[in-house]
Amino acid sequence: MELNHLKTFIVVAEEKNVTRAAERLYMTPSSVSAHVKALEDELNIILFVRKPQGMEITDHGNVLRARAESLVRGAQDMVELSAKLQASLIGKVRIGLNTGFKFLRIAELITRVRQSYPKVDLVFESTSTGITFSSLRERTLDAGFIFGDAPDKFITTHGLYKAELVVAAPVAWQSQIARASWNDMALLPWVYPTAYCPFHSIVDKTFKREHISYQQAVTSDDDTTKLELVSAGIGLALLERTEAEEAAQEGKIAVWQRRSFKCELSWAYLKNRGEDPLINALTEDVLRVWEENRGQD
Repeated sequence: MELNHLKTFIVVAEEKNVTRAAERLYMTPSSVSAHVKALEDELNIILFVRKPQGMEITDHGNVLRARAESLVRGAQDMVELSAKLQASLIGKVRIGLNTGFKFLRIAELITRVRQSYPKVDLVFESTSTGITFSSLRERTLDAGFIFGDAPDKFITTHGLYKAELVVAAPVAWQSQIARASWNDMALLPWVYPTAYCPFHSIVDKTFKREHISYQQAVTSDDDTTKLELVSAGIGLALLERTEAEEAAQEGKIAVWQRRSFKCELSWAYLKNRGEDPLINALTEDVLRVWEENRGQD
């Protein structure tokens, strides 16, 4: 008897719907149905009756559900106990970075993890908020930093910091934007993302609120590329203030000072990874790093 089949059985019983159960388990509906059928064949018992309103658990299914929940809890308890018995955590954690190392305090995080968990390897991947969401679901990332809100209830977030966003412009446009209004800024091209981007959602909502249409230029989903496109004179883009001001000091871009925006920076991972000892340990270290630096920004 496979533990995954028992977990699927429990979720279908809770949701009373194969499609919703599939969403929670990050499986296809056909795979969920196959798990239930395999368990019914192995136990030689009918667990559910399909009805127009969904999956109705049978009386026998209800009795077995309690035992299945007990078995799954026991397996989870064994995993947690095993983690506690280890002298130190061992493993690899893949982390998505949605902006620069310095702003995200990655050096401090690495130092803390090395001290506490020397056998844990951190692997960093430059990405963007929208791509991080899909990578978490696909499990090509274990956790990551994001801007804005999580798109669904299956992703857990921990707010770290209210980032300030400013409009970055090519240096050649500096005099043009110095006294520009929001209407004037709409006449200039903006770098536009192909995937979800909370920064661009802010731009979009702001223009819509003002009933202004604006130009959209080259697409980019990568924050580094976005900075490079602004520097190359392609268009305007929202950037985190410290990153934008650093680039401005280097003469790469100009910053429009007349308006700024706020956007939450968070630490994110899949909700069903919440009991993972590695994720828990790393989350504690991330929160400590940001708590210790609170008030220094």
